Amino acid sequence: MEKKSPYLEVPEEKLKGTARTNLDSPAPTSAQLARKQKSIAIVKQLGLPWIDHLPVVEDEAKVKPRAKEEVIARCLATEFCAVRGESNEKKFVDDLVEKFGVQGALSPEERKFLQTPTPSKQQLADFAWRYECVHVFLWALGYLPALNPPNRIADVGKEVTIIRDKGPEKFTADASLRPLSEVLDQADLYYRLHWATVELRLKGEKSEKADGEIVMERHRALNWLIRYMNQDWDDVTTDT
Repeated sequence: MEKKSPYLEVPEEKLKGTARTNLDSPAPTSAQLARKQKSIAIVKQLGLPWIDHLPVVEDEAKVKPRAKEEVIARCLATEFCAVRGESNEKKFVDDLVEKFGVQGALSPEERKFLQTPTPSKQQLADFAWRYECVHVFLWALGYLPALNPPNRIADVGKEVTIIRDKGPEKFTADASLRPLSEVLDQADLYYRLHWATVELRLKGEKSEKADGEIVMERHRALNWLIRYMNQDWDDVTTDT
């Protein structure tokens, strides 16, 4: 007997730009619509392109928040891989992974990357960009008061220092997850910012107000936080 999906399935042709996937309700709540309009106003202020029919993000009532410990583990695993990407110092990063006890939190791709003696330049660059994901996780854990503007990279030195100075125990003890509503606000905003940067790129244009790489990585982290499509870290997509 075929197992029935636990999710409401809606034909794609009936979504009409109101839901991101056919697992979402095509009837957005007032909160989802208000979040969308707030995001559009910010995008307009930045002078970026936008479209009204880009769907809302998930309903807060339907999202299961990540546990604090899960976000901490993902933050640290991502951070140490970014350090390897930037420095290519294998032993130093291996020692950090052991010190903070995040071996089990590494994704298959991360584990393979850290075990590689001589990663390619592209691999190093790709993982170094994940500092922008760490930026989101530190914000979600209450260590940063706000996300940097979408045209300003993470302050890597400052953020590495937060983790280093706290150490394994205090980094966990002092973290405090932000409300899911705040995470969804940013998820909706970065969804629209990512669409805008892709639209500009396709037209051979760009804006000084939003960097495509920064936006994409933050979009990735936010999608993971809200369990977009229930994807594992290595598989998180940033659909626009």
